[in-house]
Amino acid sequence: MEADKTNMIEDYVAVHTDDVSLLLEELMAETENITGRSFWSIGKVEGKLLQLLIKMSRTQRAVEVGTFTGYSALVIAEALPEDGILTTCENSQEYADIALQYFNKSPYGRKIKLKLGPALQTLRNIPANSEDFVFIDADKPSYGDYFDEALRILGPGGLIFVDNVFWRNKIFKKKITNENAKAIAAFNEKVRQEDRVEKVMLSIRDGVYLMRKK
Repeated sequence: MEADKTNMIEDYVAVHTDDVSLLLEELMAETENITGRSFWSIGKVEGKLLQLLIKMSRTQRAVEVGTFTGYSALVIAEALPEDGILTTCENSQEYADIALQYFNKSPYGRKIKLKLGPALQTLRNIPANSEDFVFIDADKPSYGDYFDEALRILGPGGLIFVDNVFWRNKIFKKKITNENAKAIAAFNEKVRQEDRVEKVMLSIRDGVYLMRKK
């Protein structure tokens, strides 16, 4: 019954949210065909929220941790100004190849710099206080480390957007046994206690954590 209600709410929200570009719809279908994991992508509602945040904050420079097949990277690039730059980190050559194919199809792809390799290594090479927006959606045990680097590279007022902070609702169990859920629960508590950011957790899809660096 609760699942039906959740699906009903999500369907209603999606209907009352602007559609994404046709290229993004194509990429979502291609992701499902090739990987069977389109649910790893953020989807329309979260994507439009990302775009609105980027536009409202007048973000010029953004960083994404976890490219996957490039859906969220293109979402961000579409919202950036003409001279905006997105640095996106991906550890899988297979996923990077799919992403690059679609970046090349898009008029916004020129704003994207894809860095192949461990995300922490890429983040540590970014100068402090140089970025405006960080989106985190990668390996869950490393969320705490990515968050620390995000705080370092963001300037004052910079935004952090973190996906999957409910981890398929497994964090709500009295005894958490799933390793990713344990990592997410620890990360959520770390952020809760962090006084260098203003924060709000939102019950959108699999949960998002939105923060602003003070």
